[in-house]
Amino acid sequence: MLDLIYKDIIQNRKLILLYALLGGFVGLVMMASGSDGGGIFTAYVMVSTYGFAVRSTYDEDKSGAYLFLKSLPLSDAAIVTSKFVSVLAVSVLLVIFFNVTAVLGAYLASLGIIPGLGSSAASPGTVDVAAVLLQNAAPFAMVFSMAVVVTGAYLVMFFWAGFAKASTYSRAILLAIFVLVMVGAGAAGRSPAIQNLARMIETSSWVPAMSVFLSLAVYWVCCAASVFRVRSKDWS
Repeated sequence: MLDLIYKDIIQNRKLILLYALLGGFVGLVMMASGSDGGGIFTAYVMVSTYGFAVRSTYDEDKSGAYLFLKSLPLSDAAIVTSKFVSVLAVSVLLVIFFNVTAVLGAYLASLGIIPGLGSSAASPGTVDVAAVLLQNAAPFAMVFSMAVVVTGAYLVMFFWAGFAKASTYSRAILLAIFVLVMVGAGAAGRSPAIQNLARMIETSSWVPAMSVFLSLAVYWVCCAASVFRVRSKDWS
């Protein structure tokens, strides 16, 4: 199974690197302009994770890789789980990368190169890494959770219905999420109660952790459902 995970990541390494570099660059530019660079970083976690899942499944569906894998002495559980693990691993790697980029942005801000975060309270060239990571923990946890749930839903649709239907259905899901986010953002601007709830989530230590825990539980339920489907499906 480890070989399949390695294959997934290596085959799509250019795509992963493109997402990471583009997201990091745009985030730093946003920070330099005084905008919310952290929002860009967190959004790219979801975009990159979903993009990796779609691209890797498209390549394997197009090449008939699953028919080949089914002919090898590999269990159905190993074939399916390796895909779920590789997508999750890419998501975690991107979270780490963008957090490191945020720390770099804070360091550049302390030198006065990036004004978006303001000047450092300490001496120039120093940055409180723990404070920066803690500040980003809640939004990254929430977006990571959403990315895990969305990609889990996409992968289970892929294993149940194939790439064509899964990609179509997933676009509808993403559109629905986009509409809900836009409506929620508009409602939050007019509702003090929603604003207070958002601030509570941002400052809470247990809500982000709980969201990650629940999203991972949903993710592995999707994995189990996919294993069940692959075992019963006629791939010929």
